[in-house]
Amino acid sequence: MAKRSFLGSLLELSVPESRRPAAALAAGLIAGVTSGFIKIGWENLVPPRIEGREPPPVTLLKNQGVDFESKTFTFSGNQVPWAIFSVHFGFSVAAVAAYAVLAEYLPKTKLALGTVYGTGVWAVFHLGVLPALKLSPGAKDLPRDEQISEFFGHLVWILEAEFIRRDVRQRIAGVPDAETRSAAAAALLSTAKGALRR
Repeated sequence: MAKRSFLGSLLELSVPESRRPAAALAAGLIAGVTSGFIKIGWENLVPPRIEGREPPPVTLLKNQGVDFESKTFTFSGNQVPWAIFSVHFGFSVAAVAAYAVLAEYLPKTKLALGTVYGTGVWAVFHLGVLPALKLSPGAKDLPRDEQISEFFGHLVWILEAEFIRRDVRQRIAGVPDAETRSAAAAALLSTAKGALRR
């Protein structure tokens, strides 16, 4: 039997009977919200911008003519900018929901607990889309500390999302993740070998 190429193995589809796209989408939506909170926490510990530079959601809202300063609510005497947070969480939910559904059809999306996907999201948006839209400086103009914060922040973000996605999906669907035939066969063989050793 001919060996598949590396790219071919990455693009190997899951077994159709093992797919649960509705459960995956629901899990992705939930994981997108929780990982959005994780990313906010990360950015408070390891700020992704130098003091005084606007976050991309603020610049985006300004460019759209949205008066984000009036779009707040008060909690415990603090003004919470819901318009800015809606952009932050909207991005997180959309990216993680896409990840969850994609993983249902292409299981290798979950490679390295999703960190390959998270790295891709960081590269596409922070090195490409945001500078192209003038929402942040170009990659060569960003201070090293900012790039480190965003890169590792995306890894923490997707790791948390993957753990939540996997757990919620299994609870909703009642079965483990969709897998490729070769991965399912390897897992079955491993289980059989373990049973024979007992």
